[in-house]
Amino acid sequence: MLEGIGLDTTMLWAAIGFSALGLGAGAYMFYRARPATENADVSDIVKSAPYHRVHNDLKIKSGS
Repeated sequence: MLEGIGLDTTMLWAAIGFSALGLGAGAYMFYRARPATENADVSDIVKSAPYHRVHNDLKIKSGS
């Protein structure tokens, strides 16, 4: 049944199949590696914010 198919054709389709399998496995692993999003509490974010670095971006008036 497979006598009509040459070895080069068989190797070509095997390489294409293994490449597709590898790309699919890589995409699946990349999808699973993403961290789950968490519900952030705004008050915790504000309390732990790096206010010592704000002077580089915003002009803060003293006494305000």
